[in-house]
Amino acid sequence: MNGNPLWTIPLAVLPDTRQRPIFSPSRRPPPPAAALASEPKPPPPPPSAPPVELPLLLVGTISGGDLSFGIFVDKTSKATLRLKIGEDYQGWRLRSVHGREAIMAYGERSETLNFPTQAEAAVAVSRTVAESAPRRGSSHSPEYD
Repeated sequence: MNGNPLWTIPLAVLPDTRQRPIFSPSRRPPPPAAALASEPKPPPPPPSAPPVELPLLLVGTISGGDLSFGIFVDKTSKATLRLKIGEDYQGWRLRSVHGREAIMAYGERSETLNFPTQAEAAVAVSRTVAESAPRRGSSHSPEYD
């Protein structure tokens, strides 16, 4: 018996082949294994949101009678803005203004902002001046191009 190696294996050893012949029209796949019904796992808890950083720097306060507000600089955009008590910016609400401090709230969380020290203010001003200074080639005037 040379040729096909399967010729050496008796059919009695291959019961699946005998029960489901390849070219028979009644050939069907084996019945699915009974899967144990398991309770689906609950979805993982959503990741907790990182704490929202207060994007403002207090640069001025005005408090008097019915009208009190704070003057702030956005740390990211360097934009200056004024908030009255009760107004909000990016979810942070101005709660109160007293002297040289302002209290901002984000939900249950609150932070007290104070005027920067003279050294911090000097650094902030020099950065702002440097960033706003015209750069060579940025002017529309031909004499600077």
